[in-house]
Amino acid sequence: MIDSILLEVFWKRLISIVNEQAAALIHSSFTTLVREAGDLSAGVFDAQGRMLAQAVTGTPGHINTMANCVRDHVVKQFPIDSLQPGDTIITNDP
Repeated sequence: MIDSILLEVFWKRLISIVNEQAAALIHSSFTTLVREAGDLSAGVFDAQGRMLAQAVTGTPGHINTMANCVRDHVVKQFPIDSLQPGDTIITNDP
């Protein structure tokens, strides 16, 4: 069993990762909707496509659609054994 302090450290690390993802999207975006309105989503998922963490920036429509897209499409299109450490999957077509 994981103790509560270690769990909190892991949780803060996950939140930091997804917030950095969102910040990178905002910083590199060419569209005003993303840069100024935060119309985006960023998350970390497990091998089964379950969302573990989501960025605090984002819209509910994007976040829900992203979760469905990863679970129903990305996991099937990119099986875990086809990925290498450091691989990143980015989609703009949920």
